[in-house]
Amino acid sequence: MKQGYDAYKSANVDTADQGKLILICYDVAIKHCKLALEKFDDRTLLEERTKHLFKVQDAITELLGALKMDVGEIAVSLYKLYDYMLRSIVEASVKHKKEKITEILGYLEDLRSAWAEAAIKVKQDSAINSATSEHVTVSG
Repeated sequence: MKQGYDAYKSANVDTADQGKLILICYDVAIKHCKLALEKFDDRTLLEERTKHLFKVQDAITELLGALKMDVGEIAVSLYKLYDYMLRSIVEASVKHKKEKITEILGYLEDLRSAWAEAAIKVKQDSAINSATSEHVTVSG
């Protein structure tokens, strides 16, 4: 059963558009932030917590790599925020600052929500533009 699910997940990622891949990165980061927070207060779970924080770092690094720096100020701002989150994860891990992970989780959830809304808007605009161009072609 697990093999079938893994194949589905792989196909889902392989065929995803850029917006969906970004949402997947946010989902991974959010999931592992929450899992790390669950393990934060128990020092015997330090290794597990660290593994989850590494996965958060990996997801944020993927988000950094997806940025198109030539699109303007928003990309620069996101770069700075992602960089801050990466540094904060290290600080939280080394200094056992749970509140830093909670802060990062808040940023990730807000950004994921914004990306989801943007993806819906782009799809709606694309559908409208497609319908408009079909109408023009038919009547033209």
